[in-house]
Formats: sequence, structure tokens, C-alpha cells
Amino acid sequence: MTEREMREQQEEAKRRVLEMQSRSRYAATQMNRTLGNREEPPLQQSGPAGGVPQGKNISLPREELERLFILSLCLLLSQEEADQSVILGLMYLLT
Repeated sequence: MTEREMREQQEEAKRRVLEMQSRSRYAATQMNRTLGNREEPPLQQSGPAGGVPQGKNISLPREELERLFILSLCLLLSQEEADQSVILGLMYLLT
């Protein structure tokens, strides 16, 4: 492998890492919104099927929040057709 090919692969790896970080931040933001941990103003909802009812706070133990986060990562990665060994590794963390 030439030095140029090595640099190209490193740049590609950096790009993928940044993309996955962006996706995980998005998933974490969505999970926080779903669980009622909003840092920004809530979105206007047009019906009773809008997720968490207004005025109710859901407090879950930290372990449950971590499990939900790992599950959401598994779902995200499976939809993006990621490496199955990564998904299985995350699922192992749930046990």
C-alpha cells in the first residue's frame, strides 16, 4: 500500500467517524426529547399520539437510560447496514 493510499484511507476513516458522531448526537437528541429531557423548547404536537404527554416528566434510572441509548444505536446502525459485529458487540453490552 502506498503512502497516498494510506492517507486516503485515513481521510475516509475520519469522515466516517465524524458522520457516525453526528448520527449518534442526533439519536441522543431524539431520545432526550422522547424522554422529556428537553433543553430546547418542545415541538408543537397536533394530537394525542405525540409521544410523552405534556406536563409529565419521566424519570428513569441511569442504567435504563443507558440501555435505551444502546438500543437506539443498535437500531440506527442496523438501518444503516453497519457491520454486524459492531451491532452484536453493542447488544452484548445489554446483557
